[in-house]
Amino acid sequence: MSLEENRSIACRFFAEQDRLRGGPAAALCAPHYTAHLAGNPPFNFADHQAFASAFYAGFPDLRHQIDLAVAEPDRVAVRFSLLGTHTGDFAVMAPTGRQIRVTATAIMRIEDGQVATLWAEFDQLGLFGQLTSADAVREPVGI
Repeated sequence: MSLEENRSIACRFFAEQDRLRGGPAAALCAPHYTAHLAGNPPFNFADHQAFASAFYAGFPDLRHQIDLAVAEPDRVAVRFSLLGTHTGDFAVMAPTGRQIRVTATAIMRIEDGQVATLWAEFDQLGLFGQLTSADAVREPVGI
């Protein structure tokens, strides 16, 4: 694959998540796809789908804005922002109606035109800081 083809795959990876309102598209992921999302154990394809679905449930208008994508022969580094409005339940937080903009970085290993491995980190502290207010955090259940 050319560098531009790899870059295109990486950008489509995020565009398809936004279109599907969930995790990555199966056609863009290798059969042995693994996602390493900071603060979580490694995810297989189904685990990543479930994780992403929780984000889209909390932020139904969530979208990825690609700021930079740099390709190498088998890897692509992507700097992006997550933009959305918190109108659904997310983690332990009731909807706040607040808009978020969270920066993130991902590195993808491309194999035979598909994403085989994803390593990603996003500004979790910044996300929760944008959502935090006295009435946004729910009391833990059962404690």
